[in-house]
Amino acid sequence: MSEVRKIAHNTLIQVGGKALTITLALFGFGLMTRYLGQEGIGYYSTIYAFLAIFGILIDLGLQMTTTQLISDPQENESQILSNALTIRLIASLAFLSLAPIIAFFFPYPIVVKIGMIITVIGFVSAALTSTLTSFFQKNLNLAKVVAAEVTAKIVYLLLTIVVIRFNFGLYGILFAAAADSLIIFLLLVAFASKQINLKPSFDFTVWQKILKKTWPLALTIALNLIYFKGDIFIMSLIRPQTEVGLYGAPYKILEVLINIDYLFLGLILPLLATAIAIKSFDKLKIIIQSTFDFLIILTIPLIAGGCFLGEPLMVLMAGPDFAISGQIIKILLIATGIIFISGLFGYVVVALNQQKKMIKFYAINAVISVVGYIIFIYKYTYWGAAWMTVFTEALILLTAAYVMHQNLKFLPNLKILGKAIIASLVMAIPLYTLPNLPFAAAILTGTLVYFVTLYLLKGFDKKAVFEIIKKSN
Repeated sequence: MSEVRKIAHNTLIQVGGKALTITLALFGFGLMTRYLGQEGIGYYSTIYAFLAIFGILIDLGLQMTTTQLISDPQENESQILSNALTIRLIASLAFLSLAPIIAFFFPYPIVVKIGMIITVIGFVSAALTSTLTSFFQKNLNLAKVVAAEVTAKIVYLLLTIVVIRFNFGLYGILFAAAADSLIIFLLLVAFASKQINLKPSFDFTVWQKILKKTWPLALTIALNLIYFKGDIFIMSLIRPQTEVGLYGAPYKILEVLINIDYLFLGLILPLLATAIAIKSFDKLKIIIQSTFDFLIILTIPLIAGGCFLGEPLMVLMAGPDFAISGQIIKILLIATGIIFISGLFGYVVVALNQQKKMIKFYAINAVISVVGYIIFIYKYTYWGAAWMTVFTEALILLTAAYVMHQNLKFLPNLKILGKAIIASLVMAIPLYTLPNLPFAAAILTGTLVYFVTLYLLKGFDKKAVFEIIKKSN
């Protein structure tokens, strides 16, 4: 099977599997928000934001580094992966175990502090899963990842229903979320162990190789997460938990969308690394342009559709108590679209092994974001947080594009952008003129109008579409 067909095949598996996973996750999210309410979701968001700060210390950029290393035919795949998992496990236990202890010195309610102890289990499992996913990305075999995620989400949904039925409260919800992450990790270990030998490994020569390659990436990711999670963390300290909940609910949807994007980009990274390794820069540019076009086709209607469907989306997902979150998500979807594109440029920078050049930009952005969040959240609450998120993500997009251009002397052409904007404007006509359409009908109508218009504008290749459909059949 050619690389293009493998990508198409895996993308279809991801789309189908992710659609089911997201459906289950969002259904669980809707149950959770209605059960916990604004304040409860505020507690939930605070717990995850606080632990994410400590998660910065354990990320280490190991997923992308591991994918790069095991994509090299000269490396021992089992050896690299086993040592990377051992590094991640030790770092996770060392740093995340400190989080609940330090949290007791913060002005949080006791329910938040105890909740962090439960949630640590899920964070450790998710950290290990992200590294293990490199194996399946490298082999373009994400069907097993999707199977694990779907299985875990079904269990999560069932546990959530049990929690609500017996009124186990926030602790029960946190336990269900932790079980979700743990099940995914255990299933992926079982799948991977059938193909390679995984065991705790302390080969310090390999550790040195991994850490030497990953530290610049680890630092950039750490700085990235400071501004990505800093908004909720800062808000939890200076604003009421109800406001944190109103902001945290749409933020959860943003995170789901971003995870989908990075799962797709994870398939692209081995191709980028391979093209660079064999110095096939023409092929590299084709991959970048094609991926850019694909992301633009998805991003523009996402932002445009959010302008009309943000409020009904949040009411449907979280209930009428979160109607104001529908206005917030319109802003956060702009940030999501920017993250989609900057993620691609960031992966190119990593594949080029130029991540050190991004450190200064991430550091500047981290400082600007922290200061900005403190000022604007204090003055404008969640509106200030949302627009500050857009600004910081746009800054990273521009700097990543700059570093990529400096090394490749290439930027994707924007031909598809104009067509996507025109198609989105046409899509907006029925959404604006028929405001009382049921949500599902509005989504279906908007999607149909958008893609038909884009097709008429020659926004995508009909032969490529038929080739993917043929492969899926």
